[in-house]
Amino acid sequence: MPEVLDYLEYREFLRDWFVETKKGSPFTSYRYLGQKTGVDPAWLVRVFQKEGHLNESTLPAFIRICGLDDRRAEYFKTLYRFNKTKAKQALSELYYRLMELRSMETRVLSTPELSYFGSWACAALRALIGITKDTSDVGKLAKGLNPPISQDEARSALGILKQLGLVVPDGNGGWNITDQIISTGGEVKSQAVRDFHRHTLELAQESIDRHKPEERDISSVVFTADESDLPEIRHRIEEFRRGLLQFARQSERADRVYALNIAMFPLSDKVDDPDTGGSPQNKRV
Repeated sequence: MPEVLDYLEYREFLRDWFVETKKGSPFTSYRYLGQKTGVDPAWLVRVFQKEGHLNESTLPAFIRICGLDDRRAEYFKTLYRFNKTKAKQALSELYYRLMELRSMETRVLSTPELSYFGSWACAALRALIGITKDTSDVGKLAKGLNPPISQDEARSALGILKQLGLVVPDGNGGWNITDQIISTGGEVKSQAVRDFHRHTLELAQESIDRHKPEERDISSVVFTADESDLPEIRHRIEEFRRGLLQFARQSERADRVYALNIAMFPLSDKVDDPDTGGSPQNKRV
């Protein structure tokens, strides 16, 4: 069944839940759902098509019929308000609350565990182990990374993964990965995390010459925006990242490890008295 924590639009979640429920229970219909929730079936169709919203008083009925636990119920109700509000300040506050509720699902690394981020090789090696059948040959794994690393570097990275319980023996001399989601807990002021971002950005720069254009996608966009729009921009970036991860998890035969860097940063100081008379020129390179 769809996981409500993966959604940033409550109507999309309800639509997907309805479709999946109908597959297993043919009697499920708009009429049946209307009887259970008190919502007119014709209006349900419009809601699922994102042409209207539910009345807030009906949310408990949908929470009950979807079988949401307390945390997911709160997420669903917060998501409802997030999708309906137009106030930027409220939008930002609701978005960060959604992220807090989501983060309870992830494993948050403590300060000692941040050694995981000390080298890009740890994350890459762990991902490679996850899609490799025979992981007993450390040298082969080291050469399988791009750029390749030495056996000593691979052993060091593997030692960190083992120490943190991020890999476990598979019984055949190799390794299996454990926790699928890892987070530093948000705005962690850590040199290790900054180094991790710096190293992956350096790899992205080197990729321009290392990889063929058809193997990568590197582009830049220069745009103008109101500083107060930053929460919404961050929200869109977060939505894209999570949507991409959700899509990647559905891959039935992953055969390569990729890194994605999204970097947004100022290219000017704030203009005190901006010219609002013309259309800004946003450029994609």
